[in-house]
Amino acid sequence: MDDGTGGSRARVGRPRDPRLGEAVVAATLELLAEDGYAQLTVERIAARAGVGKASLYRRWPDKVSIVLEAVSRSPERPSAPDTGSLRGDARAYLRTLVRYRTLHADAIAAISSQALCDERFGDAFRVGMAEPIMAGMRVILERAIARGELTPGTDIALLSSVPPALLQAQRLVAGRHPDEAFVERIVDQFFSPHPDESELP
Repeated sequence: MDDGTGGSRARVGRPRDPRLGEAVVAATLELLAEDGYAQLTVERIAARAGVGKASLYRRWPDKVSIVLEAVSRSPERPSAPDTGSLRGDARAYLRTLVRYRTLHADAIAAISSQALCDERFGDAFRVGMAEPIMAGMRVILERAIARGELTPGTDIALLSSVPPALLQAQRLVAGRHPDEAFVERIVDQFFSPHPDESELP
């Protein structure tokens, strides 16, 4: 509604209760781990969280939105560190990413599988989870270019997608969760700048 000054009058209403979000996030992650995405319903989330279903629908339009927020709000979700070097940034970021994926392994597996067979869910998954993770890697790579550790022509889009893909492959192909030793292998191979050949003796 216009307030007569060219602006819009802010809506007045009950502020969001942060405890609702926390309860719903916890309930959603628990149910995903226990039964998978297919068995998850808004009704079950509401019951586990101890809130009314109508309260959920006032905040989230559907189950997809609830699931993505639950996983993306984990406090273990990585953010791009700034250690002063490409190697240090990549190691710290990937270690946090491994801990995050291990902690929520069942939930992530459930929604990753759903993303492959449900186009709408897949789009939301990429926007809510995959892209933010790669965005963290892009920040690290852009800093490395600014410091002169990588050449300006580095394919940031491709290189930022390598670690998540390798971590996923390790889980699917090797059948085990990536560990810190696997992180070191990735860092050594892709994120440890080598001296220019012209500078070698």
